[in-house]
Parts: sequence; structure tokens; C-alpha cells
Amino acid sequence: MPDHSILKDLAWIMLSAAVAALIFQRLKIPLLLGYIAAGFIVGPHLGLWPTLVELENVQELSELGVIFLLFYIGLEFDFGRLRRSFAPALAALSLQTLLMLFLGMEASRWLGLSTIDGWFLGGLLSISSSMVSVKLIRDRGILHQSYANLTIGVLVLEDILAILLLVLLSGIAVEGQMDIKAVGRSTLFIGIFIVSVFLIGKLGASRLMRILEKRGSTEIVTMAALGLIFALGLLAHKFQFSWALGGFMAGAIFSRSQQAERIEQLTEPLRDLFSALFFVTVGMLIDPKALYSNAPVILGLSFIVIICKFSSCWLGFFLAGKPADESTQAALIKSQIGEFSFVIVAIGAKYGATSSDLQSIVSGVAFITILATPYLAQNESRLLRLADRLSPNAAKEFCSLYSHWIGTMRLSLSRNAILKLAKKPITLIGIHFLLITAIIIAAGVISERIAVPHFIPMSQELFQQSIFILSVLASLPLLVDTMRNMNVLVWLFSDTALSRPAFQQFSQGYYRSAFNGLILIILLFVYGTVFLLVAAPYFPTGSVFFVFLISTAIVGWLFWKKLIHMHHHWETAVIKSMESVAKERIAQKISSNLQALTSRQPWDVNVEPILLDAKSKWLGMEVRKTNLRAQTGALIAGIERGGFELANIDPTTRLYPNDKVFVLGEADQIQAAREYLNKNGTFHSPDTEAFAFTREIIPPRCNWSGMRIQDSQIRSRFNVTIVGIQKGDQHIIGPSPQEILDEGDLILVMGSKENIENFKIELDSHKDLPDNEPTSREPQP
Repeated sequence: MPDHSILKDLAWIMLSAAVAALIFQRLKIPLLLGYIAAGFIVGPHLGLWPTLVELENVQELSELGVIFLLFYIGLEFDFGRLRRSFAPALAALSLQTLLMLFLGMEASRWLGLSTIDGWFLGGLLSISSSMVSVKLIRDRGILHQSYANLTIGVLVLEDILAILLLVLLSGIAVEGQMDIKAVGRSTLFIGIFIVSVFLIGKLGASRLMRILEKRGSTEIVTMAALGLIFALGLLAHKFQFSWALGGFMAGAIFSRSQQAERIEQLTEPLRDLFSALFFVTVGMLIDPKALYSNAPVILGLSFIVIICKFSSCWLGFFLAGKPADESTQAALIKSQIGEFSFVIVAIGAKYGATSSDLQSIVSGVAFITILATPYLAQNESRLLRLADRLSPNAAKEFCSLYSHWIGTMRLSLSRNAILKLAKKPITLIGIHFLLITAIIIAAGVISERIAVPHFIPMSQELFQQSIFILSVLASLPLLVDTMRNMNVLVWLFSDTALSRPAFQQFSQGYYRSAFNGLILIILLFVYGTVFLLVAAPYFPTGSVFFVFLISTAIVGWLFWKKLIHMHHHWETAVIKSMESVAKERIAQKISSNLQALTSRQPWDVNVEPILLDAKSKWLGMEVRKTNLRAQTGALIAGIERGGFELANIDPTTRLYPNDKVFVLGEADQIQAAREYLNKNGTFHSPDTEAFAFTREIIPPRCNWSGMRIQDSQIRSRFNVTIVGIQKGDQHIIGPSPQEILDEGDLILVMGSKENIENFKIELDSHKDLPDNEPTSREPQP
């Protein structure tokens, strides 16, 4: 066996990584910095001993770390959370990316680096560390705060941006320059790939999840997950994307499913192994001489990066209408660079496009910014007070006026019926465009790169015709639904344009039909032009092209209504697939919670509900002050209040009239607890009878959707209190004023009956618009 075999190299890497993990965990420093330090020690540049590890042996294998890292990011991907914070997150990301690219290009000139180094430096500075930021949010227990949702929204968009940067910077490394056309083309193709794979994957995910649920041993679930990861990796590689993109899509397909947590647990050891291998490999690239010679640059650039990332994110959040203090808290958490920066540096090193100085500078900047982030976040209150003292009164007044103006504009737009009705058809047209383009591109690639199998008696030209006919059959239902949604937009636009008194004479008969036809032609022209610009290179030529056009027209004409029906079934299947996955996930969560509840005591005990009497002496008191366990031996295991089940209650939780208290104990203990809890008090408020709870849903068009509780002014206007929120399968008891209300949230409201009735009347006033757009007006072929 050769002296430098891959097994020997792996042994040294894992040994050094294990030692580094133990040391850095004890020091409470992020482990990825420990892995980098371990690679620095065993690498070829330190020179304290003969080279322990040959970099070439493990560099290819270390790319598995990137694939698994992206897979886990995909597993955490939540479109619902992204949608709620999309606008401010996009604004913050845009400003941050532009500023970091500018900083990277300018810094490369100051340091005498190449233009390619500048592109790579700007790209890697644009991406914060998801590992560090999310861990910091979880450790501080602020996952449900509004500013934490903003931070996570930006991190999700940064993950998508990172995928795009991996593709673009790889092209720059190979070509040596930025090709604007290639950038636009790559961006569009990545979007097509992501949307197509995600929708098709989600459609089949429910069936796969049911199979794994019934027959899913540990081995089968693990192999199914790994198989999907590498299958999509191969598919991405076939279309000249990175393997990492396939890993991300596999995670996104499994995300929010009932098996997601199990898959995460089973594949976590593989992620830890290959992630450690990757970061150790990164550490092996660091040259200590370059690190020492660039020490002043590293310190200065670290300070500039923290200031610029914080400032750009804060400005983006604020311009999108978020309060100044909330923007500050959200921006502080992500003022660092992390794992993706090392991925980008590794790509540059792989192609020999970046210098060793850049690799050392990035490692130093990442080390300093990651260490600084926890201290900045922990001292956010001091920083806020300092900023408040230093800010002039004029700036404070401007911030207040701007936030109020943005809130007013958002409220006005949320009440615009035309925008609400047009939102769904525009979204569907965009999604169908990406899917149709993906089908045509896939047909073009298959017909060009795959030869006719020898056992099929068919010429190559006939084979190409068959491929494109199949693509026509697959894309026609989508094209038909695109026409229907365009027709909806035409009617909406014409209703708006011709509603003025001066145009009333044109709103009926021939003039109306001509006007609608003109708008439809314009929409089709724009849609067709964009489609041809994207998909024309993949269209067939010669006779195959004419067969393609003729078959499209004939099938569309003959089967118009059946195609509409077919598309409706497809769309319903996708929606039901996602809904069933969500329902199964919620049911599984409830079952596991119930199992955990009933297994608290190993002996034969019961859990029974006790309805708290309106005259109980314990009303308004904290659970701990009842001293129930000492008096009766029974244990309060949970409380149901207005339909909400409060599991794992806090000792400071207060008891209210009509609470259903779940008591755990033996039969005699439960009976004693029932008598003890319902002892009459000496004082009984006459207002108790008027005291009530109500459960309400935040409707889609509600003005309070997207607002913090304190900004909604519900308490001051109606004298009621929101005491609970249910977001999907997540219960939030005693929400803070910073908690965000979203459409579809189930809220538990407490107050007098009269005040609750006034609140319900106001809430019902937000439900006056129809849910569905006027889809009855459909174009005829």
C-alpha cells in the first residue's frame, strides 16, 4: 500500500478534527473554526513536521461536505417563512450583495490582487454563516421573535444566492472574465431547474413518504435519502450545474414532510463527517506566511465587513418598512461570513483562479467576524441605547414618519382588490412559464445527446419527433391554463381601464371585445418573445420543427376542455400532496407529544381533565402557588384554554375560568385534585360571567397580517388580549408584543364578552372580498 494512501490521510484528518472539536467546544467557539485550525496544523504549509496529508487525496472527497451542507439547508427551507419576510429580506440582501461586491472589487485593487480575486472576494463576503446565525438564534430562544424571522428570511435568500454564485464564479474561474449574457442565462436556467424539480419532487414526495412510513426501517430511509441526494446531484451535473444544487433540491423536497426530522437524524453523522472533512481541507490551504503578512489587512477588512454588512442589512430592512430597533436586532445577528465563503474559496483554488493571499485573508476575516457576532448580539440593548443617544432628533423623527408612511402604503395596497385578484394568475403564469421552458429544454437535450437504442427500429429523426411530441403532450395542459389566466388578467385590466365615466360607452359589445383582444395579443406577444429568447436554442429544426408546431396546434384544438380538466387534476394533486404531508406531520407531532405526556410516569396512572369552576379560589393565581402536588399528589400535566392545549406549562402560568386542567395521577389523587382546585373562594368578581375567550383566524386580507402585535393596536382599541397563537402545528402561549401576526394564524383572544364581540365585528369586516378571481370568463380556442 502506498505511504500516502487515502485511508491514512482520512485517519489523520478525523483524528485532528476530533481533537479540535473537543477543544473548541470546551472553549465555546464554533466548531468549524476548530476544523479549519486542525487542517492548518496537519496541512503542508506549517512545516513543523513532514506532510501528514496529501491534499489531492482528499480534496475531491471533501466536496461531499458541500453536498450534505446544502442538503441540510434544503431540509430547513420553508417557503411560508420566506413569504412572510420576503420583501424586507430581499431589500436587505440586494443592498448587502451590491455593497459587498463593490467592497470586494475595491479591496482587490488596494491589495494588488487580480480582478478575478475581486469577484471571488465580493461573492464570499456576500454570504453570512447560516450555521452560526441559526445556532445563535436557537441558543438565545428568540426563534419566534419578529426580528429573528427577518434574519432567517435573509439567510434563506442567501442560500439561494450562494447556489447562483457557485455556478457563476465557477464560470468566471474557467473563462477568466464575467460574461453578462452567461450570467442572465445561468440565472434563468437555475430558476427553471429549481422550480421544475421542486414541484415534480413534491408531487411524488407524498407517495414516497407513505412508503417510508410503512416499510421505512432505518436502513431503507437512509438509503432513500442518499439515493435522492445523489440522483438529483447527477441530474444537476448533467445540466452543468453544481452537485451541491442537487443536494439542496433533495433537502427542499423532503422539507416539511413527516419524515424530515427522521431523515435529518439518520443522515446527520454523514453530514458531520464530510463537513469536518471539508473544513479541514480548507484549513490545509492556509499559508501561515500569507496570514502573518496580511494581518493588518485582515483586521481592517474584518472591521469594515462587520460595519458594511450591518449597515446594508439595516438600511434594507428599514426601507422595506421595518422599525429601526427591529432592523438593528436583525442585522446584528448576521454580520459575519462563514461556511459558504470557504466553499467559494475552495472553488477558486480548485481551478487555480485565486491567490493564496486571498485564501488566508478570507480565513482570517471569517475567524474574527464569527467570534465577534455573539458578543454583538448579546450586547444589542447597549448598542441600541448608544445609537439612540447619538442619533439626532431630526433623524429619529424621520425614521418614525417613514415607518408610518410605509405602513400606510402597505395598508392601502393590501386593500386594493385588483392587485389581490391579479396576484394568483400572475404567479401561475410565471410558474407555468418555467415548467414549459424546462420541458422544452429537457426534450432538446435528450434528443441531441441520447442516441436511439439499438433494440428500437426507429431513425434518429423519428426519435427526435417522438421526444418533442411527448413534450407537447406534457406542456399543453400548462399552456392551456396559462391562456386561461391571461384571460383573467385581460378582464381585470379592462374592467379597471373602462370603469371611468368617460369610457363607459366602450365597456360593452364590439368595443369591449376588441379592447380585450388587443390586450390579449399584447400579453401573448410579450410571453412568446420571452419564451423564444430562452427556449429557441433547444427547439428542433427542419421537419421535426414543423411536426412540433402542427402537433401542438392539433392537440390543443381537439382536446382543449380535456386539457383544462387534466391540468385541474394535476394542480389539485400537488396541493393535496402538500396538504397531506402537512397534516401527517401535525398528526405525528400531536401523537408524539401525547405519548411523551402519558409516559412521564412509569406506573399505571391516568390523565383526566378537570374543568375549573368560575368560583374557584385559585383563579388568577400561578400554578406553583396552588401547591397541588404537595396537597394531593397529583401533577398538572397540561391546560386546555379556548381549544389550545398548553403542554409543558410553566410554573408561572396563571389559571383562568373555564380552563380545562389535565391532571396526572392515580384515581384517588385525581379526585382529591378535583375537589382541591374547585374550592370556592371568599371573593368572586361580578364580572366573571362576562369573561370569555374566542378563537379567530387571521383572514388573508386582514390589515393586521404581517404586523407585530404591538403595532396592530388590538389591545388599546378593543380592550382584549391575545393570549395564544397557533401557526400550523406550532403553539405560542403568552406571545410577546414583538410576535408577528400572519394570515391563517389561529389566535386565542381573552376579554369581556362585549369587547370580544366588538373585536369579532372588526375582524369580520376584513372578509368582504371574494377569495377567487373571476375565472368563469375563459378564452375559446
